[in-house]
Amino acid sequence: MKRALLLLVVAVGVAAVAQTSANQASPGKPVRKSPLADYAGTWIGSFEGKNWLTVKLSLQADHLTGSVQHASHLQYNDQGEIKSISDDQSTEAVQDAQVNPDGLLLTAKDPDTQETNRYTMRLTGESTAEIKMSAMKMPPGMPKIKPWKVTRAGASPAASTQR
Repeated sequence: MKRALLLLVVAVGVAAVAQTSANQASPGKPVRKSPLADYAGTWIGSFEGKNWLTVKLSLQADHLTGSVQHASHLQYNDQGEIKSISDDQSTEAVQDAQVNPDGLLLTAKDPDTQETNRYTMRLTGESTAEIKMSAMKMPPGMPKIKPWKVTRAGASPAASTQR
């Protein structure tokens, strides 16, 4: 009886040590978090209480996939802020996402028109960010467009209101 109890204690001890060793990273090798991980999630931009921009990003291994859905037509005031949005929406598939010194450069393509757009997303807080179009050609006399404010879904909606 004592021998069986001793074998049971030894077996449990060996199993516990093996499980602890398997769960720990090798010494000297820290676990690295992808720089893309902070951008993963659903980000929403609103204007006058209406959601007009939804960016869905999912981390798949070492890259982001997802979509950018936005109002098809926007109008801006003289200060470069949104003054009106259309009800119709366009959805673009994220083709590429790269972190650079300015933030996250997203390349998205509209499957219907085959038009490609580039956006730069810069985190401004744990659940807030700004998005602007990159390499956008502006008509002469048009003001510089201000970045759009977005909030991660589930965060306070007051932070995403743009006026």
